[in-house]
Amino acid sequence: MRYERINPPTYEYAKNKAPIAYLPWGAHEKHDEHLPLGTDTLKAYGIASELCAQTGGIVFPGIFCGHGTIKEQIDDDCTLEFTRECVELLATEYLEQLARAGFKVIVIIMGHYGCEHMEAIREVVSDFNEVHSSSVAWAATDFDILGRECCPDAYETCSETSCIMYLKPELVDPSRLTETCLQTASSALGRDFVNKIVSCAAPKIIDLLNQTK
Repeated sequence: MRYERINPPTYEYAKNKAPIAYLPWGAHEKHDEHLPLGTDTLKAYGIASELCAQTGGIVFPGIFCGHGTIKEQIDDDCTLEFTRECVELLATEYLEQLARAGFKVIVIIMGHYGCEHMEAIREVVSDFNEVHSSSVAWAATDFDILGRECCPDAYETCSETSCIMYLKPELVDPSRLTETCLQTASSALGRDFVNKIVSCAAPKIIDLLNQTK
């Protein structure tokens, strides 16, 4: 179920049936010329949606709030850089409110790989789990779920392109693909990548839910 597309009775039904909340988290960031500016969040949202189809629950709208973006190295007008404190506050507010709303498992799918960004969210999740016994949070990137050893170097380079080719093909500009992505990226690879993530993560999420009962 997608939060923004359902009415209150459907929301309550989905939450009661599977009290799992998915938070896709990305950034406003440029990813080469051929990909949309919302790549991080779109990828996380797509993965969360496919996970939700397996586990039940509700996917909340994608969050655009990234720290440690390319803005730190390149003054790019397309990219917005937020402070670590902003990310931490937003993560804390989401977790607390979703727990109060009755969600037992809160999954943050991180589509942005900024080191301090990921560290900030993981610290908030750790603090949350220390003080809550009836709800549990888990934050992970796609590579956290699969392990980087599952992703050959050439594929890893274009994994985001492959994912968007699969999840949102209409948003990829084929005329601007880099030579590397022309040779290695494809919708089929993106589909396989997402399917592997779902097959690895869904059982863990169900296990987390069972532990809260």
